[in-house]
Amino acid sequence: MKDNIRLACISAIGVLLFASDARSLSGPFDGKEFKGRIAFSSDGNYNDEDDWGAFPVAVAMLDAFGVKDKLVHVDYCNILPGNDARFYEEMVESVLGAAEKYGIPRSVLFDCQKNLDGAVESIKNAINASSAEDPLYYVLAGPMEVPFRGIVRSDPEKRKYVYCISHSVWNDGYTRADSALHVHNKRDVIPAGINWVQCRDGNRNLAHPGGAGKESTPEQWSLYNWLRDSDDSRLRWIYSRLEEEKRCDISDSTMTYFLLTGDEEANLDKLKRLLGGRRMPQIEKHRKAIRIEAENFRDLGGFTVEYGDRKASHRANVRMGGTGTDRITTKFNDIYTTDGRYDVEVRYFDDKGERSEFRLFVDAVQRGETWMASVDSRSWQSKIIVDVPVKAGDEIMVKFRGDGRETGRLDYVQLDYLGPVVAAARRRQSKASGSEPLDDPDALPGQIIVAGKNPGYLKYNGGGPAFLCGPDNPETFLFLGDLNQDGTRSNGQQQLVIDRLIKSGANAFHCQMFRMRRCNIKDEGDDQHCPFVNFDTKQSLNDAMLDQWDGWISQLEEAGVIIHLEFYNDATDVEMMGWTLDGNGNLHPDEIRMFAGIVERFKHHKNIMWGIEESVNKLPRARTPHFMKLSKLIAQVDNHHHPIVHSFVTPDTSEGDLGKDKVMSDEYIGDPHVRVATWLHVLPHGDDYEAQHGAYLKYSRIDSDRFIVMKNETERFPRTEPQSRIYQWSCAMTGMHALEAGHDVLRRYRLLAANGHIVKFMEQTDFHKMRPLDSLAAGSARWALADPGRSYIAYTYDYSGPMGIRNMPAGTYDLMWFDTIDGNVVTHADVSVGSGDNIWNKPDSVVGNEVALYAKRKEPNSLPSSRYPAGLTDFESVRYGLE
Repeated sequence: MKDNIRLACISAIGVLLFASDARSLSGPFDGKEFKGRIAFSSDGNYNDEDDWGAFPVAVAMLDAFGVKDKLVHVDYCNILPGNDARFYEEMVESVLGAAEKYGIPRSVLFDCQKNLDGAVESIKNAINASSAEDPLYYVLAGPMEVPFRGIVRSDPEKRKYVYCISHSVWNDGYTRADSALHVHNKRDVIPAGINWVQCRDGNRNLAHPGGAGKESTPEQWSLYNWLRDSDDSRLRWIYSRLEEEKRCDISDSTMTYFLLTGDEEANLDKLKRLLGGRRMPQIEKHRKAIRIEAENFRDLGGFTVEYGDRKASHRANVRMGGTGTDRITTKFNDIYTTDGRYDVEVRYFDDKGERSEFRLFVDAVQRGETWMASVDSRSWQSKIIVDVPVKAGDEIMVKFRGDGRETGRLDYVQLDYLGPVVAAARRRQSKASGSEPLDDPDALPGQIIVAGKNPGYLKYNGGGPAFLCGPDNPETFLFLGDLNQDGTRSNGQQQLVIDRLIKSGANAFHCQMFRMRRCNIKDEGDDQHCPFVNFDTKQSLNDAMLDQWDGWISQLEEAGVIIHLEFYNDATDVEMMGWTLDGNGNLHPDEIRMFAGIVERFKHHKNIMWGIEESVNKLPRARTPHFMKLSKLIAQVDNHHHPIVHSFVTPDTSEGDLGKDKVMSDEYIGDPHVRVATWLHVLPHGDDYEAQHGAYLKYSRIDSDRFIVMKNETERFPRTEPQSRIYQWSCAMTGMHALEAGHDVLRRYRLLAANGHIVKFMEQTDFHKMRPLDSLAAGSARWALADPGRSYIAYTYDYSGPMGIRNMPAGTYDLMWFDTIDGNVVTHADVSVGSGDNIWNKPDSVVGNEVALYAKRKEPNSLPSSRYPAGLTDFESVRYGLE
């Protein structure tokens, strides 16, 4: 880096972009002040050694956060039916040793083997001292018996100010192997009025290995060497407590980390930074997902708790005690939450051969439509109700009605926070005409359209620009499952695909409507994959089938997911079955009937982009007039002007199936109806992300002065993170919309979150005015998009120091930092920037090393309006010439 690059100082305080949508923090800790008091409950005296290490780690956290004076009660050795002398001795050593080393007064410590009455009295007193201004947070790392005794003796009016925090179904009182150790469970205290908060099980990240009596391997011990080798004698002592355990298990400390940060994913890296490096982690303003286990609802009605199903969350669920109608209800009173809009997921069991009805109510209002469990899957299913307003104290209720035979089963209700950006984007697509004028009066309000002159950009009609990112598979979505007599499908997992799409935040999907093998030059497809009655192209379109498709499309529309709805599978040549142009160049009547009928049937949806055929260039050049006739027909029928996409396989494809005439997108420059081109089979480059970015950049430039450019498929796309995520960003950073066939919703759904994060970031920028200009990336930034002089996006997959932009004009800028791994956003407003090259350190709360930065100048109007400044060759549109 040259010496004249300035490290710009940001004096403005970073605030979360979501702050304007949030009420006052509901988390007890904001990084400076803890509102309330803390109580601990631990066992350690029988059957499991984990608390010997977990308790000292939890106390060390209180010390690191500066809140140890908030600890008002500790009950320990609280397994009452059994007490092992060695276990008891070791646990006493851990508790008293931690108290001595970290300055915890002995007066708050209660050994339940020696002073049970004192422990119960202390719990009662701590609860009775609670108020709205001074609540009690009770961390439960042992069985429920002792906490139960204290809670039931407390003032019932005070219990609403108590939050019991658990992470373990064993601690909650549900187990088979140790049932004799549990007299009471959490259901004995939840109806009494306390607030139950369940965080994720810490055994996943902080138990090496999990389970009592299992010794850690040398490799697992090495993960904790930072404790052994610390300059802090207290941490070295904690390591010695693990040695007494003979295993590295501090899983119960997960709850304390969650209490102090709102982060349910405590892990060793985070603890090392906190305890070893004394670096304060980010404190959650609000959690992105709040899961309320069904068994934690305040009122279960006639439902009872079941334990043991490994496919249920925490292995627990509730089942209705009889048949008929019933409900479960609770209040939305969790911690680190905010008033706002949420997607609400209800997980329920769909039994064989029976039908049942579910409804969700929030604040006494039914949200979403009633749905049925009727696909006979014999498995847990999810229903997602999108864009639900929820505020603190709202009653959440799930109503169930069986068919006289079925007893309902519920697993959980999960609220996924949208934030104002995502919620507003969805409202832009679904609202009627608002204050913003419609860009296209003939298009539907909020519909996806092409705006502007060639090449234009994708936009929500009357709203903001749209950046598409999402899965391209399963392209057989419409035909998944068992074929019914009327042509519809069942047991096909379409609902699961829809729910996973919605949950991920992705806003794009691709599927096909006609995949008949009889007219495929590669002998691919299925002759039952077409929308005609009896799959006979001479008969009418199948209304039952189209009605089912319409229902799925409607759900995606409601969630703001754009569908690249394509007619023909790749290598389809309908001229093989007689659908040829006649002597006057007219389409075959049956093909006209199919295209016109489907466009007329679905054009009322806002979320459709029409595709004609996947990889049109697998067919000879002689088919080009045929495809142009089809695009003209679509445009004539679709008076709402939905975008039309042409799809091309790259000439680089390893499958070697590019047509003999090597047709490329320039063949369609004269087609006024096609405004979008997408590329398939971009070659992969392994971990060489620069080469991968270059591969996408190559196709982003082809005819980019005529078409909006997308990517739909990368060959042998990575199936793991971080590769998959970085590939998607390397595409987005060319300005090309990024769908991906390698993101199969059914087989690799865990990769989908990156798509949602890309959408979330890009749609907060003016990316549609930018072009790739990697030469402007400064510091550890790798790639850049720019509208020079006005706005910039910089990205890196290996942040190693300050990053930024070269050749910026002086001015005042707003900066937006984005953690591409977890989606965290931090903004800095009114940052003064000097002329030249500028770099900045990322905020501490952007933890990962995959980072995006958006910089927008606040006084751009005095700049020249040219989109393609002289000398910036990165902005050139190119033709792809084939010899």
